[in-house]
Amino acid sequence: MLPTPSRRRAMLALALCTLLTACATGQRPTLTDPEPVDDGAAASVLERLDRAPLGDFTAVYEITPSSGTTPTIATVSQRGDELRAEIGNIVYTTDGAATSTCDVTGGPCEDFANEARISNLGITHQFWRAAFRQRLATDAGRRIGTSTGTVDSIAGQSAACVAIKVPSALEAVGTVSYCALDQGLLGRYIGADGTIELTSFTLA
Repeated sequence: MLPTPSRRRAMLALALCTLLTACATGQRPTLTDPEPVDDGAAASVLERLDRAPLGDFTAVYEITPSSGTTPTIATVSQRGDELRAEIGNIVYTTDGAATSTCDVTGGPCEDFANEARISNLGITHQFWRAAFRQRLATDAGRRIGTSTGTVDSIAGQSAACVAIKVPSALEAVGTVSYCALDQGLLGRYIGADGTIELTSFTLA
């Protein structure tokens, strides 16, 4: 027996829902890892940013957006399951799956990661690892020519670095640079939107 028109419509809706994986009561779409990067120098830095830190640590950064000259100090620290990122006056604390946002000058805290509090810096509170890992993968995918890989010492730590030529709005070609420590943290970033420099790193 052929299905009735109403049953055919229901079957079609179910099929579309399955294809889009976006039913209200079904599985939500998830972000997937970026495609492998076909660039050896960039892949070396990405591999380091994929590493989990060896243990408890404290890392201090200077963040200078291109619109300013005075760096903002950011301190990232891990103690057991707690991860803390103090960026200027704003503190992000992650314990397990929960993240809160507080201001060291006072006022109520927020029970989520309010990235708008540091939007003037052009970063997120995960700049030291996950966020710039994604940036690097994106820049490596749109590179022009071959990237240049080097090894540097940053804050007394060995770091793999890559300089990537990318299309630029201001020039025909611009260069963006990333460095990552062997311990899995961002060591340096230099781009048209500003710079990030690790100035101190200690393992607890």
